[in-house]
Parts: sequence; structure tokens; C-alpha cells
Amino acid sequence: MNRLTAGGLALVSVLAGKISIACRLRRPPEGWRRTVGILLRSEPTRFAVSAFGLRVPGASGSDSPERIRQMAARALHRYLSSSADAHFALEWRPAVTIRRRIAAVDVAVLEFSDQGELSSVVPLLADDPAVRLSAAEQPRVLQAIVTVYNQTRRLREVERPGAIRQSVERILGPDDRAAIAFARRLLAATCVSFETVDPSDATARFRPPQFQLRRSLGFGFLTFVIRPGERANEVDVWVGAHHVGLDGVPLQELVSGLEQEWGSGEPIVFPSARSDQAFMPPRTCSVEGERAVDELLAFVDFSPVTALRQAVNARFADRLEAPATFGAVLAWVLESEPEFSGVRIASTVDVAASEGYDRDVDVVPLRPADYASRGDRWSGFIAFANEFNRLIGLSRARRSPLREGMSTAGLLPAAVHAHVVRSNPPALDETFGSLCITIIRDAKVFVAPMTDLGLGHGFFAIGSTNLPSADGTPVAAVSIKGDAGRISDHHAALVRAIARSATLAQALS
Repeated sequence: MNRLTAGGLALVSVLAGKISIACRLRRPPEGWRRTVGILLRSEPTRFAVSAFGLRVPGASGSDSPERIRQMAARALHRYLSSSADAHFALEWRPAVTIRRRIAAVDVAVLEFSDQGELSSVVPLLADDPAVRLSAAEQPRVLQAIVTVYNQTRRLREVERPGAIRQSVERILGPDDRAAIAFARRLLAATCVSFETVDPSDATARFRPPQFQLRRSLGFGFLTFVIRPGERANEVDVWVGAHHVGLDGVPLQELVSGLEQEWGSGEPIVFPSARSDQAFMPPRTCSVEGERAVDELLAFVDFSPVTALRQAVNARFADRLEAPATFGAVLAWVLESEPEFSGVRIASTVDVAASEGYDRDVDVVPLRPADYASRGDRWSGFIAFANEFNRLIGLSRARRSPLREGMSTAGLLPAAVHAHVVRSNPPALDETFGSLCITIIRDAKVFVAPMTDLGLGHGFFAIGSTNLPSADGTPVAAVSIKGDAGRISDHHAALVRAIARSATLAQALS
């Protein structure tokens, strides 16, 4: 797209949109979902959460592994059918991915080889008179999906869904409307597969699945990987999600609801932060042709950061407009590490549904170094924490500067918006931050998302900081994604920042 033409279209679109809003002919667009629909379109941009030791409803220790898998898939289908947040599918447009609400949740049970080849599909479709295909006719559709999936499984995610659908429909033929309707429902289904990990490795269950080897059928936004638990009728559940479909906190709430409905066995003990099992080295999580992204996982003890937070809130209660958050304290100590010196650090905020808008997310991007020179060390931190809290308040009220910017960008045609974003990647780091930290307080292992552009210093995803560990010390799982070859030192930097927190807390005591 010609830069001058794009600029002219952008100006006209924004002016026309602003006039329409001022005249109350339309309301400001919901900018968050549009933004992630443009910036998060590749395989490594998906994120995941987990649950361990869930009891499969109705299963017993005497049931065969195959029967337990069948029972788990059916029970999951029943649960998702009653969960409003599961009723979405993706629509892949040339410049943006959007979500659309669907009436019924379908499940496709997939079987993969260790190399990621699809060998079979078992449909669990919601009952719908409009989509009926006899048992005799279904194998032809299922085989077409298996064949085409394997032909396209290494394509970039922006290309793959459309390629799958077009090829499957070409095989079935344009006149076979019943088969095409059946296939389309399956391609938009929630995908479930089963994976066995090495039972002799005590930490293998905590390592996330390689979701890029178990990709969806294209248009569903949820991908479940279920592993056997320690007991025959128990399973560990991992669910990956496309961010357009659902954000992190509501996805965790969906999984927490599953935990509550199914129940769990004995408490799970996670690796100690001081053990050899506390660190999973970087590995690739992208596919060829996409941004090359690595991911790593570590279990760390954040109690020094919590202690520092408590100390500063006690010492400076009269100067803090509200208590400093865990995220603000962590960003402050991380910035002192060479890897993150001078970096604008973003924190995510869960934003409740209001004013006719769906629940979504906002981002608070601040550079701690901008406040470090304001008098003594603690004066700088107080100024930083107060601004951090001010922006959180604006985010929750849907009035933040970033929210307003995303809303304005949402007035652009999607193709123009995408062109503007991709033509100036450095502006993304200034707008959204170069390092993002997101926290889901109830999560076990929370696998980080990533973006297609920007976030040059990576993405930290942190779950509960009170997971029980083998040595009795609470730990948190920290997932880090970033450019391939660039995040290998991030764990060490985080450990040093935590250690500095202990020293600072002691000095304030």
C-alpha cells in the first residue's frame, strides 16, 4: 500500500469516525480486540494455562486409558457447552483476525504422532438438525481433514486456516453441502488431544506441551492437551488460546471452573526454586516463516519481592496514594538489571465489561528509569508507583491514554491499521513497552503469549506466587517468551532482581 495513500485514508477515516462519535451516530470502537487481531496472528502468540490432577467425571482406577480419554473428552465437551467464554470461533481476514460468537461448542479429538502429524479426528459435535451427516458419510470428511492438515501443518498461521478450508472443500466438492457444513463445524471446533509424558521424570508434567506440534484445525481458538495424572482416573489439563478469542484472566476462570466441577486429587507439589528441576531451557515455539520465538519456564521464589512490597507500603504509606502493587515492585527491581536497563516495561490490566463493551485488557507501559532520578531511590519509586496506580485506575475506567489511542486506531480500516502498525515497528515498543509482564494470580503454569512485532525484550507470564514446592517454600511458575537466542539470560536476571529485593527489604526494616 502506498504510504501517501495509506496516510490519506487514515486521516479521512479518523476524522469521519470522530465526527460520527461526536454526533452520537456511533460509539468509540473497542480497540483492544482489534489491536490483538492485528498484532497476534502467529503460532507463538498463543498463550496457555494449566490444571493438574483433575478427576475425570465418572472414571475409576479400573477403567482403561482409552476409556478414560473418551470420558474426559465427553466431560470436557459438556463443560465447555455451558461456558459462555467458550462460545467463540475465529475469522481470519487478510489484515486482521476477529472473533465471532457461535451458538454451540463443538469438540474435535485429534491424535498426533510425536512429530506433529495428524492421524485421526473424532468429532463431538453439538446436536444441530442443520448439520447432520450419516456415520457412513463422515469418514470421507474426516480423512479429507487429516490429509489437508498434514499438507498444511507447517504453514504460517495467517495462511493455514484458509488453506485448510479451501482444500477440504475442494476435495469434498462444491455440491456436497452437508459434508461441507459438517467440515466447517469441525474446523471451528475446540481441539483436544492426549499426550503421555515420561513418568520417570518427576518434572515432565510441568513442562508445557509443544503446541506448535498440536495445532488447531484453524478456526477454533481453544486447544486442549490432556495428559495422564499420577492416578489412573486423574489427568493434567493444558489449554492454549488465541488471544483474539479470550484473554488470560477469563481463560483461567474457565479452567478454574473446570477444576471445581471435576474435582482434584492430592495436592500437587511443584519443583523447588533451588532444585535442578526449576529451570526449563529455551526451546523454539514458532513455525518456519513466522517470527522466530523461544520459550522457557522457571520456578522461582518471589517471597523477597513480596517482602519488599510490604516494606515499602509500610514505610511510605503517607506518600503512596495507594499501596504499591507487586507488578510495580517487580518492574522497579528488574529495571536495575543490565538486560532491562532503560526499558519501558508494560503491565497488563484485566478490564471488566462496562459501558456496553465486553471484558478485555489494557496495558500500563512505564519506564522506571524515568523516575529513578527523582531525588533519592525511594522518592523515584514512590513517583513511579503512584503513576503506575493512576494508570491502572484509568485502565479499569476505560479512560487510559493507551485505551484512547487503540480506540482511535480502531476507526481505521483494518488494512490501513495493519499497514500503519507494521510500517513502524519501533513505535510499538514506545507505545506498548519493550518488555511485558502479565500476572494471573490463580494460575498454576501460565505460558506467555508473544506479539508478531515489538516486545524486543520479551514477555514474562507469572502465575500464583504461592504454589507448594518440594522443599516447602512457595514458588511461582514464570514463563518467558522472546526472540530466539535472546532470552537465555532472562532467568538469571530475574533471580538477581529477586535477590536485590531481599536486600532492599532488609534495609527498610
